[in-house]
Amino acid sequence: MALFYLELTANPVTEVSTPITALNAVTAELGAERLQNINELTYYIVGGAGITVGAVQAEEAHVAGYAGTWAANGSPVTVVANAVKTIKVTGVSKAARIRVSTLIDGAGITVFALGR
Repeated sequence: MALFYLELTANPVTEVSTPITALNAVTAELGAERLQNINELTYYIVGGAGITVGAVQAEEAHVAGYAGTWAANGSPVTVVANAVKTIKVTGVSKAARIRVSTLIDGAGITVFALGR
């Protein structure tokens, strides 16, 4: 089991978790080196205080950094203030990411990913 801390910023994924605010179409990505031997990935989306709108989408691709449209894993998940939502993905491929699909306001979100 592996726990990944994702930071959603304009930069690639880092190993720390920091709230974000007023973001749209921003992603945090996990590449093949982190996903090897991972069969299930669970994202924990933690909504900050004051969020009134926003959603995230789990996605996957055949290679990290893919510039085209990634395949969606399920439907977008609405972020809720002071609450945790999860997205579970089974059969993870070579690259996985979480993308802000609808602008998030308020105190932002923190995303944790747990791989098994």
